[in-house]
Amino acid sequence: MKTAITRAAETVEAAQKMFADEMGTILDLSPAAKAALIAKIAAAIQAAVAEKERAPSSSFVKGLLAKRTRVKAV
Repeated sequence: MKTAITRAAETVEAAQKMFADEMGTILDLSPAAKAALIAKIAAAIQAAVAEKERAPSSSFVKGLLAKRTRVKAV
């Protein structure tokens, strides 16, 4: 069974490819340029996720979720 994170990652990857294909068609990009566009989009998303994970609120929320999980397990 896939986790929510795995499904989300697959969805983002599919959206990246769809966006790059659409933009590549509109801009008449070569296959290599489309691949470069996909890589650039992926890098931007990964950087945004990494930045969000470093945010103080993110660790606070993770802490709350961890406590909630422990309580449910008891």
